[in-house]
Amino acid sequence: MHAKLSVLALAAAASVQEVCAGPIHRHKHPKKEIVYAHTDVVVVTEWVTHTVIAGHEPTEAPAPIVEAPVVEAPIEAPAVETPAPADPAPENPPPPPEDPPAPSPTSEAPPPPPPESEAPPPPPPEVRHHHRLPPRLKLPPPPPPETEAPPPPPAETPPPPPPPAEEPAPPPPPPAPASKRGAAYNDPKLVAAMVSQTDKITWAYNWASDSGGLEANIAFYPMLWSPAPDHSNNWDEKAEAAIAAGSDSLLSFNEPDIPSQANMSPQDAANGHKQFMNKYAGRAKISAPAISSSQSPGMGIDWLNQFFDACGGQCQVDFCAAHWYGPGGDEGANLFLDHIKNVHDACQGKPVWVTEFAAESGDIDQFMRAVTAGLDSEEFGFVEKYSYFMVNQGSLMSSPTELSSFGRIFAGI
Repeated sequence: MHAKLSVLALAAAASVQEVCAGPIHRHKHPKKEIVYAHTDVVVVTEWVTHTVIAGHEPTEAPAPIVEAPVVEAPIEAPAVETPAPADPAPENPPPPPEDPPAPSPTSEAPPPPPPESEAPPPPPPEVRHHHRLPPRLKLPPPPPPETEAPPPPPAETPPPPPPPAEEPAPPPPPPAPASKRGAAYNDPKLVAAMVSQTDKITWAYNWASDSGGLEANIAFYPMLWSPAPDHSNNWDEKAEAAIAAGSDSLLSFNEPDIPSQANMSPQDAANGHKQFMNKYAGRAKISAPAISSSQSPGMGIDWLNQFFDACGGQCQVDFCAAHWYGPGGDEGANLFLDHIKNVHDACQGKPVWVTEFAAESGDIDQFMRAVTAGLDSEEFGFVEKYSYFMVNQGSLMSSPTELSSFGRIFAGI
């Protein structure tokens, strides 16, 4: 028992001495240097190619692209211990250990705790080497590839100027008025022969109320030759038939100013006119009695003036009818045309129909040329119709089928 306690005491003393001597011992050792072990370094270089087109250089500094660092598995450097130098001999050796006191006979000392083993030195810090790459320039996204611009559309060539506008064609001349020329006849077959050769003959009359079998396709105008019963008994019937057939005009008495013809005073003519002619007013145009070209008092134009006085405004008159006979040639033509103007004045400005005229001497052809030209002129626009005396052989006809020389002039051929 005593031996066991002695051993324990010695062990405890040794432990206390070791603990006390520990710090002194460590401070006495020379300082250990840290030795860094060489490690492998992996350098990763990433190349980036940026294409910059001339004229499209970036204008602002690109933001750096942060690249995640490459993490290398740490390679621990092996701990290298430098052998500690031998402890120098102490200057004053410790005194020899005293004999331990005698152990107490009554209690057994607990066993000393096991000596604390010195904690291993901490491992050297891991040394990690990173190859820091320069920051990447963040370039703006490259512009979209320039698609070749489509060629500009060809400049629109202005349309060729329109051709100079053709001056509008002048309006067609108004249709020529229907020819004024008519046929005074006794034989309707001769009228048919003349009309077959020309279109200038547009109307006809025969001093009667009936056409006598006229087959030519032209207008027929009936005449009440006189109010005597042998002429007036069937007048209304004939006038109605003519109007129904398309006749638009009626002719009053034939030369009442001449004893050999209707032979009437202006007053008797006015009375007969009102009785037989006025009833057709509005249905057909009505003429005044046809007068001669006599210059004697009470005849010709003088008679016409007396007729209008006798009518007192009660006679229906739409136009005047006149006759003329005289010399031929230009002289006769001028006399004729002047006479017609005088008739127009006596007719109170109403239109004039020349239902008979003829050159009795001189150059009839020249006369015909002059009077037809004059009557068709604008100056004589008041003359609505005219007919030469007459359609028969020896005048306008040279034969039953042939026109005379002045007949051809009159027919316009």
